[in-house]
This record gives sequence, C-alpha cells and structure tokens, in this order.
Amino acid sequence: MYKKISTIRNQAGFSLVELMVGLVIGLIATIVVMQTFSAFEGSKRTTTGIADAQTNGNIGLYMIQRELQFAGYGIPLTSGTLPTITPATAANTFQFANYANQTPDEVKAAKQAAISAYNTRIEADKKFVEGGVNYSALKCDTTAPSDVINLDIDNVSALPNATSIARNIITPVTITDGANSDSIVVRYGDSTRGAIATDIVTLTGSDYIGVDNNMGCRNNDVVLVTRNASISCFATRVTATGVNGPANGITVLSNAGLMQNDKVACLGQVKAVTFDVAANQLRRTNPTTGAQEAILSEIVSLQAQYGVADTPNSELVTSWQDATGGWAPATISIADRNRIKVVRIAVVARNNLLERDVVSQLCNGAAVGPSRVCVFGGNLDLSGTLGANWTNYRYRVYEVTVPLRNMLAASPQL
Repeated sequence: MYKKISTIRNQAGFSLVELMVGLVIGLIATIVVMQTFSAFEGSKRTTTGIADAQTNGNIGLYMIQRELQFAGYGIPLTSGTLPTITPATAANTFQFANYANQTPDEVKAAKQAAISAYNTRIEADKKFVEGGVNYSALKCDTTAPSDVINLDIDNVSALPNATSIARNIITPVTITDGANSDSIVVRYGDSTRGAIATDIVTLTGSDYIGVDNNMGCRNNDVVLVTRNASISCFATRVTATGVNGPANGITVLSNAGLMQNDKVACLGQVKAVTFDVAANQLRRTNPTTGAQEAILSEIVSLQAQYGVADTPNSELVTSWQDATGGWAPATISIADRNRIKVVRIAVVARNNLLERDVVSQLCNGAAVGPSRVCVFGGNLDLSGTLGANWTNYRYRVYEVTVPLRNMLAASPQL
C-alpha cells in the first residue's frame, strides 16, 4: 500500500516594495479626496455665509425702512386755513344733476359750465389757503421755558428728556454721521387721531386748557401748541382730560406761555427709535427700557443720507447730503430740515468666514477678482472698525430710498 505524501508549499505575500507603492497610491488618493472635500466644504461655507449675510441685510433694511415710513406721523402739519365748506346746493359746487330732459349738446354745455365753476372755486380756495394763517408745526423754532419743555416725550424714563421742540419732538428723522457707520433716530407719535389740532378757547389756573374738542387726547400724551403766524411753539403733557372745567378740556403739566386761539394737538407718546451699529451688530431701541439692543449679527455698517429739495415747497430731490457741517443734528436749520424729502439708507452685511485671499476691495479698486464694496456709488473703507484684513471677508450691500410720507412737506406755508 502506498501512502499519499502532501507537499507543503511556501506561503507567498506582498514584498516590501509592493507595500510601499500601495501606501503611496493610497495616500495620493486620500489627499485627492481630502482636497476635494475641503474645496466643497469651503464652497459650502462661503455659500452659507453669503446666504446668511443676504438674510440679515434684507431683514435689517426692512426694519429700518418700516420705521422710516412712520417718521413724522402724528405731528400736526396743518398750514393755512382750510377751504370753506358750502352746502351741496351752492352754485359753485360740482354735483350730479338730472339731464333727462336735455339734449346731448345741452348736457355737454351744462357739464362744462359746472366744471369751470368748480375749478374757479378751487383756485380761489388755493389762494385763500396760501394767504391764510399758519399753524404749521414744521416752523417751530423757539426756546420754551425749561419747566414746560423738559419732559419725558416717550414715557420711558431711561431715555433722555426733551429739551428742544424743534429737534426732540417734531423732527421726523435725525442722522448722526459716523466714521464707519451712522446712526438714525426716527420720531413719530402714536395718537389714533393723527394729532389733529384744535383751538384753545379758555385758560384756567396754571394747568388747565379749554379746547374746542379734546377727542383723542389721553393721559400722559405729549401736547404740542402752535401759534398763528408765529414760530413760537410750546410742549407739555396731559395729566387729565375733561376734569376741573368744561368737558372739552385737558389738564396739563403747565399752561405757561399759552394764549387763547393757539392750536393744541395731542401727539400721543412720541417714539424716538434709534438704529445704530456696534460690535458688528445692528441695534434698535427697546421701546420698554430705552436701551439699545442687538437685533442682527454681522451687520458691519449703516449709512444714511438726506434727500434734499431746493426749497421746502418743492418735492423734487436735487441733492444728497451727509449729516455733517450744516446738516449735522446740532446745526441744521429749520428751513433746511424742511427741505428733507426722503432718506436713503445702506446696510452692509458681512459673511463672517475669513478667507485666505483678498476677496473684497474699495469701490474704486481695480484688482481683478475681488468684489467692490460700494455704498451710494462711493467707497466705504471698513478698516477702521474691522482691521486691515477687512478685505478678506465677503460683503453684501443693500440700499433703499424711503420718502418721508407722513411729513406734509409740500405745504404752501413751508
């Protein structure tokens, strides 16, 4: 019998050279994969950061624009006397008539005669208004007694009290120019009556005002008093309504300096909302505490300019003015303030991803590749607040022009 003898073979494997080649190939593949991943990750972070900047910029612009649309609401701007209201049967009113028994030519002639008479009346009323009395609060330019004007205009003790009628109560918008970012104060009342002015008929004691109609006046409302054909204005606050006298009356902190036939308007609570930028955050006034609170991050600059007409009566904006020199808050004149018809603002949002390369440049920069940062068509150098490497961030600039709709600046008495 034969026995089967199994052959033991030598085990074979990779040589050292083959292992090293395989490792090199694996490392190269890993490097390629990591570089691809890094490129896609960087692209994703840039895209996400830009999307965040776009969102923050749009929200910030919307919030400021919304407040600016309230600017001046509640300020009594009545200027001139209103046209006399006549009965519906008066000969100089335009009304529908029964032309059933008239020929087409007779109807046409009657219609033309009625339109002509109506237009004649409108022209007469226009001249009457232009030559009438002036109760325009936009002409207020006076220094009132400190015990009258030194009042808390928005009932928030944390905010400074009013010390000037012209600048602390009835100026719809105030811009303060900054090196890299401006601040904007928007003022408006919250009166449901729209601060319709009424006449003073009696003055009693040191604090009572009898008026034609006190509808819409509430306790703690700011009261603005204007005088016929005068720049004299007075401010105080309502402490009670319809007491200590006739039903149509209000009790105030002080009626010093007021006269019979002056015009009284209750503005409600005069809000003073401030927008500014600090520590790369857009801030807004808290209506309860009066403190500036951050509302959006990575907003690095807020810019604003006045849109100015040649005259207060004109609605045509002919120039844009920074809040410097004669347009600074402390130096702007009443006449110039009334020439302000619109405000344009720019919100600059940043992607907080620091790039290795320069990706941004000034508006007048000529480098190929980096985006230009332009505000109102000019340069905005952010190095003062963001440092020398500000050009290694990406930015989005959003601009809007907001007409001061609630400021009746086209009044003929301005």
